[in-house]
Amino acid sequence: MCGAGSTAKKVLVVSGKRKTAIARATIKPGRGRVRINRIPLEIYEPEIARLKIMEPLMLAGEEVCRST
Repeated sequence: MCGAGSTAKKVLVVSGKRKTAIARATIKPGRGRVRINRIPLEIYEPEIARLKIMEPLMLAGEEVCRST
């Protein structure tokens, strides 16, 4: 169903598991907002956790800049 008028959006859903915990991430085009359990990454505490979460995002941003 990929016609000329198609407006399909790309959405990536991934999950990871450790012991009994399950983490799920949904990645889709948008404004670049990151939320963890509905909490914006900018106010996520503790700070060390926030920095650890931002690390792969910053590396991915560098790759995008290099490829353009």
